[in-house]
Amino acid sequence: MTLYHQLQTQESTDQGGDNVTVRTSAALVRHTSQLAKENLCREDSAVANPRDYEVSQVKLKRNLTLVGGVSLVIGAIIGSGLFMLPNLIFIYTGGSPLLSLSVWLVGGLIAFCGSICYAELATSITVSGGEQAYLTKMYGPLMGFLFVWTNTLVLNPGGLAAISLYCAEFIVVNIQQGYSKTTEELEDDLENQSEYFKGGFAILIIGVASIFNALSTELGDKINQAFAVIKVSAIGIICCIGIYWVHKGEYSQLNEPFITNETTFASTVNALTLSMWAYGGWSFLSWVAEEIIDPSRNIPLSLFIGIFVVCAVYLLFNLAIFLGPSLSHIPLNSSPFVLLYARTAWSGWGWFFASFCIISATYGAVSSNTISTTRFYHACARDGHLPRALSLCLPSRSTPIVAIIFNFLLTVVYIMVGKHADQVVEKVMYTQWVYFVFVFVGIIILRFTRPNMRRPYKAPFIIPVFLTLASILMILSPVLDTEKNDDYIVNIVSKYGIAVGSIVTGIPFYVLCIYQKTRLSIFERASEKMTELCKKIGFQ
Repeated sequence: MTLYHQLQTQESTDQGGDNVTVRTSAALVRHTSQLAKENLCREDSAVANPRDYEVSQVKLKRNLTLVGGVSLVIGAIIGSGLFMLPNLIFIYTGGSPLLSLSVWLVGGLIAFCGSICYAELATSITVSGGEQAYLTKMYGPLMGFLFVWTNTLVLNPGGLAAISLYCAEFIVVNIQQGYSKTTEELEDDLENQSEYFKGGFAILIIGVASIFNALSTELGDKINQAFAVIKVSAIGIICCIGIYWVHKGEYSQLNEPFITNETTFASTVNALTLSMWAYGGWSFLSWVAEEIIDPSRNIPLSLFIGIFVVCAVYLLFNLAIFLGPSLSHIPLNSSPFVLLYARTAWSGWGWFFASFCIISATYGAVSSNTISTTRFYHACARDGHLPRALSLCLPSRSTPIVAIIFNFLLTVVYIMVGKHADQVVEKVMYTQWVYFVFVFVGIIILRFTRPNMRRPYKAPFIIPVFLTLASILMILSPVLDTEKNDDYIVNIVSKYGIAVGSIVTGIPFYVLCIYQKTRLSIFERASEKMTELCKKIGFQ
């Protein structure tokens, strides 16, 4: 219960007849009034420890416009997935261009439906933090903390590290003059790239993004807008080239669109799972809800416009590949598939243009994810789910500087661990769909338990039901794998075991470090000392 609720309850209890007494101190009244003015303890907020709100004296400003929101959505989604997955999805769909395009379309439909649900939640529960705030309101602070636990330890830093390393990988390839090498030589170079060289570039990439976002939210927003325009325009040029191939009459990939090779329901579901990974990030806008101007209008519009643009880009990009020359001369399981295809279709300039698309798209994704992730940490710290020091800001810039530093250091750890981190992130990724199930089911529950809750935007009831079933299907996708070889059981146990373990291990930490009635004083003192140290440095 927030201080605001406690005050209301105390006042209503003590009022009676002609003698009205309010047993609340003047300090508590002033404190509660201040929180009410800042809109931080509304009825729909997700407060775990209200006393932690006053750690930071600097509040984040509403600087993100509709254009900024759309750019954040596009930037967070369009990254490495667009360039890593077309060939893999093509393999899973049995070499059928039509089925492959259908998978991308269905993935976009699921993402769009998800944006409809998150538009309802973000305009009803108008605090930053996204799922952390929603799960806390729906199921209590433990569920909200478990989401924070999984994302902070694995998903957020692991995802950022993966995108940074992918961007660095193609910078290194071009430095090593990969455009002049054969396919075998190029794959050998990628396999044997210096981890220190690639890791150094990856750290530089995440460092530059962190600095820009620490200097100013407006600067980070402008950079996101610029990179969103650049990568959408660049990919648009590729799509136009695909139309040119149609004009020349060369569209061999679409001659027999229904002919497939060993396509099963399980393989199609696996292809859909990959496409959903490429669409990942559509929920990140809710992590910065408090910084969006006119959220009731701009959050839904940003989500809808952003997802529509992303879906169109994905479909047209894949269509451009299928409209071009035959893929028979390019290994479909090749890591630099897009670069090889660009070089085959458009010679030397195609290689450099595709490299430009990849590097600009992945850096834009790093920048957008840095903004949303650091605001997520800031909101979670403010709500008591992370050390309170992470809620401190840089006074002169009104940016969550401690959360930005924390995010940078955590991502650097994953970059240094390298390939081993990728394996952990791949397995823990399924927990994301577990939380999605709880979010979508929670929307249904709130319709009945809180029918009068303020909802500026309301999703059709069938959509959260559909998304719940789709999320369960994503969770079960490893079980549907038809290749039941000797390692099948081991793979299933490892994937689900690590995923479940990443959630369950957060429970004792919550009991010992977060829950007020049982947490150990040593953690409380450590958090206070960290906060005092940050304040001495000058953060507020």
